[in-house]
Amino acid sequence: MGIIEELSLKASNKLGKKLDKNDEEIAVINYGLFTILHTSLAIVVTIIVGLLTKTLIEIMTISITSAILKRYSGGVHATSPERCTLIGVILAYILSYISISIMDIDMSITILMIISIIGFSYYILYKKCPVPSKNKPLKKESTRKKLRKKAFNLINIYVVLIIILLSIYSINNVTIAKSIALSMVLGIGLQVFVLTSLGGRLINLLDNFFNINKFLSKNMS
Repeated sequence: MGIIEELSLKASNKLGKKLDKNDEEIAVINYGLFTILHTSLAIVVTIIVGLLTKTLIEIMTISITSAILKRYSGGVHATSPERCTLIGVILAYILSYISISIMDIDMSITILMIISIIGFSYYILYKKCPVPSKNKPLKKESTRKKLRKKAFNLINIYVVLIIILLSIYSINNVTIAKSIALSMVLGIGLQVFVLTSLGGRLINLLDNFFNINKFLSKNMS
């Protein structure tokens, strides 16, 4: 159990006893507290990394775009919320650096790259979305259809926003609009990549790499 899980569990148990709640109600409180703590940690860490590396706009755009899409498309999770945050920030930073690096590439090449990533994303979503996980098995067909529909609606909204941002850049030469558009595309690409078997293996590899307790126990045995 991770630190965030322990904190939310202890806090929800104390609060539940004070308010004379039953086990089911305490579980709901625990879930709410866990979500707040995990989300807050992810936002704070991402902002700090963005400020320190001067990639705040890019890393936040990538993280938010990817996180919202993940909610509906599913995919593999790290085995602790702390490692989930760490892996997410590392991958978002790498992509934010790429986003900055390709800002000056010719617009025709940029558009070709965007079309390729978006096209690939639609294909993977069509083939795999939503992808179940241990925490979210998605056994009900009605739930799967609902999430799938929301995932496609969301990516459609993303595409419209990207087109608007690129139009603003082309007409008024507002570079921040292009930066946000590229970061959104890379955020979509990141989440869709995680849905693939290769992406899942990468997350599991990073999860094992950053699992200090597992690493220490292996070396001590």
